[in-house]
Amino acid sequence: MKEGICETCTYTKVDYTLERDSGGWTTSITWTFKLYNNVNYQKQTIVMDASGNTEEHIVPTVIDENLIKTESATYAIPTDQRTQATHEEPHVHENEMAFQAAYRSWADSHRESDVGKAFWSLFNN
Repeated sequence: MKEGICETCTYTKVDYTLERDSGGWTTSITWTFKLYNNVNYQKQTIVMDASGNTEEHIVPTVIDENLIKTESATYAIPTDQRTQATHEEPHVHENEMAFQAAYRSWADSHRESDVGKAFWSLFNN
């Protein structure tokens, strides 16, 4: 990818919120997906690790004017996929790895479900 605006490109940003029970276990996740067009690719310096090492990458940037649509999806997390792990700064490696594994499991399970397939079919049209 090169720097500059791509008028034929789209980009999806995602945010999420978690619901937790009184014991701190995750019970559901709600994703908010925002689809943008006219994506601007810019070179940025990214901090890659806790030591402060950096690398330059070309990353997509978007502005509110180019928002096409926003949709949300909620996944009720089954008991066997729940975690007390969190995603917060500063990262504690073991905790972060546990959270990332759980998050991937939730995203995959939702995407592969009938509800998830219907959501993505509508979102991508």
